[in-house]
Amino acid sequence: MPHFAPFTAGSRRSRWGAAALAVLALGMAGCSGSASSSATAGGLDDGLGSRAENRTVDFFTYYDPSADAFWKQILTGAEDAASLTGLKIEAQTASGDTGKMTDLISAAIAKKPAAIVVSFNDPSWESAACEASKAGIPVFAYNVPPSETAADCVVSFVGQDFRAVGSIIGQSLVDQVDIGSGDKVLCPAEEPDQQYAIQRGGGVDDVLKKLGTKCTFLRTSGDDGQALDAMTTWLTANQDVKAIVPLGGTPHRNAVAAQDAAGVKVPIIGFDTSPQVVDGIKSGRILASADQQGYVQGFQPVLEVAQLIDFGISPADMNSGGNGLITKDNVSNLEDPDLEGIRY
Repeated sequence: MPHFAPFTAGSRRSRWGAAALAVLALGMAGCSGSASSSATAGGLDDGLGSRAENRTVDFFTYYDPSADAFWKQILTGAEDAASLTGLKIEAQTASGDTGKMTDLISAAIAKKPAAIVVSFNDPSWESAACEASKAGIPVFAYNVPPSETAADCVVSFVGQDFRAVGSIIGQSLVDQVDIGSGDKVLCPAEEPDQQYAIQRGGGVDDVLKKLGTKCTFLRTSGDDGQALDAMTTWLTANQDVKAIVPLGGTPHRNAVAAQDAAGVKVPIIGFDTSPQVVDGIKSGRILASADQQGYVQGFQPVLEVAQLIDFGISPADMNSGGNGLITKDNVSNLEDPDLEGIRY
């Protein structure tokens, strides 16, 4: 995991904006062959952020960024990319309501934004997304991809390879904890039947089944209070659990508190970052976390919108990374106050 140099307070946006412009300039230079550096700079100055007249992007989050640290990372990335490229972000959240997400997308079609950026945590709004695509509005996916049925309705996807990282988490768990046949491993998730949980849990199970056991899935919802209650109740009734593998940010940031409430203390290893997870790693209560790097999931699709509408550059799928685990050895990289909202 790279080392992050400390930022000057209040300077994140200006420094990141300058760095991102430098990266864009290098990228354009790489595409321009023998074009001079001055011509490349002129291309950026005269095009990116000004060429297309319609610069409104409807950016939809499934969970509320004001209440969820991970989704705040996503929105921060989107806002930074919009600021850099001269796009206007219209951000709205479904607050975990599938019907509301469908309504938000349907309402956006009538407004004709330059693009729609949306996660596909549930397939219930795929039809609305495909209607937007049919109306000529590019649909960019992030965080969770659409099902195969709706895959042709999106122009790109930015997110983590959930199953691969699930296997990394599972292997790290068995490397550090003595788990045998029939042992209980709790795998709580906001919504166990959604693709992120199915794939992450599947990756963990790929490792556990070799030892003769598997995940016990538990629905927590995306509400912190409900997640704490659900895990506390389960742990109180299952004191012989050997480990907890939270499959989402909500159960992960409440796992230590649930153990304390239930009088249980077993290893925790999971997904996503938050202040509670950072504290848990520092204290040793949490072994590690796989950070899917939400900032990238917000920043990259919005950047791709600008590249598409200004330069005609085709959108591309992108693995947002997060294959390296955050552990006690490197968690200090996330402690800089200027990285709040970006890395935790």
